[in-house]
Formats: sequence, structure tokens, C-alpha cells
Amino acid sequence: MRNLAWSMLLGFVFALGVFQSSSAGQRNAADPGIQVSANSIGGTVINNAGGTREAGVWVIAETKSLQVPLRKIVVTDDQGRFLVPDLPKGDYELWVRGYGLKDSNRFKTALGSQVRLMVDNASSPQEAAKIYPAAYWNSLIHPPSKEELPDAFVSQEHWLASLRGCNQCHQIGMAATRSFTNPRIWDSIFKLNGGMDGAANRLGREVLTKTFVDWATRIQKGEVPAVPPRPSGIERNFVVTQWDWGAPESFFHDLTSTDKRNPTLYPYGKVYGADRTGGGRLWVLDPVKNTVQALLVQPRNSQGYSTAVDYYHPRNAGAGDEGGDGGTAAAWMASPHNPMFDDKGRVWMTVPVRPPGKQNNPKWAASTVASDTDDPTALSLLAERLTSRGHGMQLGYYDTKTNKFVGVDTSYNTHHLQFDWQGRIWSDGDVLGMLDTTKVDPNNVEGTEAGAQKAWMRIDMKTQIEISTGGYATAISPIDGTVWVPVPQVNGAQNKLYMLNPKTKQFKDYPLPPPLRLSHGIDFSTDGTVWFSAGSGHLGKLDPKTGKFSYWDLPGPKFAGTGKETGSTEYPYFLWVDQFDTLGLGKDTVIVTGTTSDSLLMFDPKTEKFTVFRLPYPMPFFTRGLDGRIDDPRAGWKGRGIWATYSSYMPKFTETKIGNIEHIQLRPNPLAN
Repeated sequence: MRNLAWSMLLGFVFALGVFQSSSAGQRNAADPGIQVSANSIGGTVINNAGGTREAGVWVIAETKSLQVPLRKIVVTDDQGRFLVPDLPKGDYELWVRGYGLKDSNRFKTALGSQVRLMVDNASSPQEAAKIYPAAYWNSLIHPPSKEELPDAFVSQEHWLASLRGCNQCHQIGMAATRSFTNPRIWDSIFKLNGGMDGAANRLGREVLTKTFVDWATRIQKGEVPAVPPRPSGIERNFVVTQWDWGAPESFFHDLTSTDKRNPTLYPYGKVYGADRTGGGRLWVLDPVKNTVQALLVQPRNSQGYSTAVDYYHPRNAGAGDEGGDGGTAAAWMASPHNPMFDDKGRVWMTVPVRPPGKQNNPKWAASTVASDTDDPTALSLLAERLTSRGHGMQLGYYDTKTNKFVGVDTSYNTHHLQFDWQGRIWSDGDVLGMLDTTKVDPNNVEGTEAGAQKAWMRIDMKTQIEISTGGYATAISPIDGTVWVPVPQVNGAQNKLYMLNPKTKQFKDYPLPPPLRLSHGIDFSTDGTVWFSAGSGHLGKLDPKTGKFSYWDLPGPKFAGTGKETGSTEYPYFLWVDQFDTLGLGKDTVIVTGTTSDSLLMFDPKTEKFTVFRLPYPMPFFTRGLDGRIDDPRAGWKGRGIWATYSSYMPKFTETKIGNIEHIQLRPNPLAN
């Protein structure tokens, strides 16, 4: 009996070992179609139920052997095969995520190996849906009828466009937002900050709460959204290299890797991201050495020199660091935003150089006013308007050659930056601002900054009412140098784009036709076509020659019960046109940030078709700005790529509890090495 018992126990242990091995992965005989090198890992993904191969699922290789955690993410081909290329030396774990599947166990393997990764089907639709993008969960919202809406809304579609605006800060539909079935909890959430509280009031607090409670209740009872499509075709050719960066509380808006006007500058160089927390930090990734460090942004009245802080190894931190809190945050809050490389190795950004408040405006502010009229009375009135307001953000740059921060005061508030081909920085904010960097003497900034800038404003002299020149982002026409600004309004006369011709000093408005609302990002293709993203769930296009608009629904589901009158549930925070084919999808590919669907939505203007790049891990992926760089035009796909970063508040809500930066590349096929 004792021998029988031991035999049964050993048999159970053996069976358990086999089961655990098949659930994770195992080394297998080499597949001749997968060419694994010494710095890559290849293999196949097999479903435990029947041994079928899984096509269009993600394989994630992770290592913590480097100074900063690194991941490579690829997609399996139509035979379930994969190849993870160009891995730095280290110890790796591989695992699989895919729609319809349960996340696989992690399997340790060595570089140069071929492995078989085993996966299981999700046990239920609810388990499968846990990894669906927020935009899909969002589609389960039942919008209120027109009769239930506040009087300010002309239609259900108008209300939904306003609701999408909440996605500027977070994803409606992410796990942290879809679980509250108590109205009191929703009301307390709305009151967490003024922005949410104001939005709730505008949308109708009672009807908004009722809508969200109904939505969350149905989800708690088991309702799930439609299954997203797996990557197919060219969507399986993407390769992502991902690094953790930032501190647990960091808030990156976007990043910069090169000069947008010449993306071959700074090849294989460092990538910079502006962090608005911790006293103001400029984070620096070296993608060659796989290192990350933070530079504490220095105020203008200091010597301007940065201090590098190693947030991943606090024992090596510089003097004054307080375990990753930024050290001097209480003394001075830099809050840098929207970094942008120029052609002289300077990373420009919006940053305060003086305290806010109209009493701190520079004495020369009134002299910077520019308008579409030379009427002295009009200019005087506009100067009064400009100087009566306080401005919290000005300009500055980090000189990568001297390791020095330099502040440049402005008469206007800055927000997003864009260079033209004359070296002028255009910025949206309270007005349309312009700084000619060629006229700013680095050795005498304070003596030359006033004469280098203009605050472009408009006024209706009949009513003496200022016509706003504020907006969200700027774009410069590569054809005629006109400056374009989207105005993020959902209805009325300000739901528009506007244009300034600096040569003629004339403005022109372009009201958005229905159903386009809430333009929130803008860029040009090289033929002079204007492209913009709309918070109504659309990609928009304007031909400046004819004034004709076109638009397309963004990929993804629609809200329940809606049709052609609405776009998709997607909220695109921004838009970027790949004028130089830095990714490899073709010159002038339009890339919309799929802020609520963990994606980049890539539009081919020639075929009018979308390619969807989706980042599966860590969720959520919330990116605002993009950049593209060509490191080596002779190196094929390995010499180019685009850069993105997690750009939402509170990365603690992500699966890794910290932010990340991505280098996204497109290879010719899923097995290219």
C-alpha cells in the first residue's frame, strides 16, 4: 500500500509538472521558417485546447536585467509564429496576451532560443473582456434621450461629443471607471477636481449620474462589449521596444526625439519627456545604453544648470533628492510641457520663468501686440486686454550641449509649440504667440526677448469685444507658411479651425460642418492639406484651396443606439502627420492618437483606409503627442520608427503602476530579424 501510495503521489507530481509546463511554454524543435539569431527569441503560440496555433496575438518579452525594465512586443503571424528581434543581453520572460485568451503564464528563456508558448482560452466572455480597450466598454453606455438633456444641448450627438471630452484626462471605460453603481460615489468622484465637477454640471449632473450608474450596473451583471478584432495583415508587423520611465506620480504630456522639420537629426540619440510633477523634470532615455535619468528643471533666476537624478537607484541620487520626489518642488514648480527639439540641439518647452499674475507681466508686454489691423485704437485696446491677464507659462529650453536650462519670458501664455521654417516658435494659449528664436541672443536673453516676439490678437471694433485667438495646438503649412489653430469647442461659432497668414496679417475662420465637433489636434501633409482630429470620433480633412471639409469615422464601435449621426466612441487627443515616412507606412501617413482604445490609428490618404496599432501592455495606453525619427535611412526598418509615451495622470492606474515610453517600428513581416 505504501508503494502504491508513493507511486500515485509521484504520478500526480509528474502530471502536475507536465500541466504546468504546457500552460507556460517549452523549448521545441526549430521551425526552419523562423531565423533566430544570438540576440533574438522565436517560436510558436499553441492553444492547449486542441493544439491549434494562435494568429494575431501578442508575445511580450520582458527583462529587469538592465538599468530600467525593458520589453519587446511583437505579434504572431498566420501560423502562430513569432520572432522577437534585437534584444539586449539579459534574462527574459515571455508571455502571451490575445483577444479570446487568458493571459499565459510567464516562461523563462535565453537569447537565441526557439520556444513553444502554450495558452488557454478565456474561461468566460467576462474574463476575455478584461483586456478590451476602454472605447469598447464605453460603447455600452446608453446615451440619454434628447428630452432628458440640459437645454444647452441641441441633440444627443452634441451631448455625446461633450461627454467624450472627459477623456482628455483619462479613459472613460478603463477598469477604474466602470465599477461604480452607487450614485453617491459618482457624485464624490465628480467633486475630486474642478474640471470634472464643471463637466458634470454642464452635462447635467443628474442625467450623467443616471447614465453612468446604469452603465456600470449592466457591466456588473455581466454585460460585455463586442470582441475587438485581432491584429491582421500589416498590423502584425509592428515591433515595440518599451522602457519604464518616470516616477510613480509623473505626468508626461509628450516627448521629443528630433527636429520635426528634419527627422534625421540626432540619430540614435536621447529622447526627452517633460514631467509636470516633482518640481518639474525633464526625463531622458538613452535607447542605446538603455538608461533613464531625470533632470530637475531650473528656474530662470538660478544659474540654470540641471541636476541629473537617478530615480531607479536612489542611493546614487544627487544632493537634494528626496527619494524621487524632486527635492525642490515646494520651492519652485517648473511644470514643463510639450518639449520640442530645434536644429541647434536645444529642447524647447513651455515652462514658467516668473510667478503668475498680471502684476508680474513684463513691462514691455503691450509692445508685442500684433493684429490684422494697424488702427492705433484697436492695438491699444488689445494691449489692455493682454496686460490685464496673468500668464502662468512662458518658454524655455534645455541646451543638450551645455547641460543648461534657459528661460525666455513671453507676454502671452504658452501651451503647445510648433516651429516654422524660419526658426519661429508658434504657440497656442490665451492668444496665438510667436517667438523668433533667431532674434534671441543666448548671451543676452533678457535684452532681446521682447523684440523677438508677437502676441497675435483680434478685436471687433464695432463692439470692442476681443475675438479669441486661443485654441489647442498649432500647425504650419509647408506650402505657404500660414499658421492654423483648432478651437476645441463642441458647438456654436467657435467650433472651428482658424488660419493666420503672417505675411498679410489676415485671419480666416473655417467653421466645422456637422457632425464634426471639438477639434483637438492639427497637422499638415506635404501637399498643404490640413488634417485634424475631432472629439466627435472623427478624422477631419480640409482643403485650404477650396475650403472643402471631408471626414471619416475613427475605427471602433459606436455608442449603443446611435448611427451615422455620431462617430466612433474613440476620443482622439491629438494628431500627427508622418511627413517624412519615419515609420515606414508611407509619406504623409496621418496618425491619430487612439487615446481611449490603447492605439494609434494610422490613415493612408491614398486608400482612405486605417491601420490600427494597438499596445496591449501595460493597459491603459494613453498617449497625447508623437514624434518620429530616422536614425539611419540605409538601415531599412531598423533605422526608423516613431516615439510615444504614456501621457495620462496617475500611472498608478496602469498594470505596471508606472509610466512607459515606446519606440514603434514596422518590419516587412512578423518574422523579420
